Amino acid sequence: MEKLMRSNIFASAVLSGVQSTVTEATEKFREWMEKGTKIPPNLREAVYSAGIKYGGVKEWQFCWNKYNTSRIPSEKKLLLRILGVSSDPWILQRYLLATLDRDRIRPQDIKIVMASVSSNPEGQLLAWRHLKAHWKDLQTLFGNGTFTMGSLISSVTSHFSTQYDYDEVFDFFHHIDVGSGSRSLDQSLETILLNIHWVQKNEEPLYSWLNGKVRYRSSLSVVSSCMKQRSSSLQGFRS
Repeated sequence: MEKLMRSNIFASAVLSGVQSTVTEATEKFREWMEKGTKIPPNLREAVYSAGIKYGGVKEWQFCWNKYNTSRIPSEKKLLLRILGVSSDPWILQRYLLATLDRDRIRPQDIKIVMASVSSNPEGQLLAWRHLKAHWKDLQTLFGNGTFTMGSLISSVTSHFSTQYDYDEVFDFFHHIDVGSGSRSLDQSLETILLNIHWVQKNEEPLYSWLNGKVRYRSSLSVVSSCMKQRSSSLQGFRS
């Protein structure tokens, strides 16, 4: 349990841009890519994420190749999720398009790809546009009798939090028969409304609290700097 918590904290620190953690993780990724140095299982998510998020096409392609050659289901699933954390919209768009090719992404893995990209701030809008543009193709692939289409709706829209988002989702599906996905659609719209309410209620207090913390730390830094200067001055005077 402790190892799992440390792994999750490490991965969160990487995605949040904590510099010391990012530096350590990207170095481990580079050693893995260039020297084949093995990465401990509990650190793989964080290290892979660092390589993809802060790397470029070369790092992404390296992990994509690893996905295609790996025979370990858990590793393949992890890589599918990690490939969606890229900061490059072009790479994310390319990744989404791969879901339309069965030889590249298996139908049962499409949800993993779209959920990963949509949870990425850089890919949220791309995933929604992809779902709209290729709805008919996906509907033909999965059919209206399965719950897959509903799960795609939920995974792509679960992070929406504005009235504009709600209206766009509602308007797009208003005249579309989503079949077994109707319950998921209703739940998705409800989730967006809850997100809107949460933001309206908490955005300003959170901003004020964080801003106060930043100002407090800045003040401490200024005081500390002044005390150091004063101490240096006194030492110089005494000597």
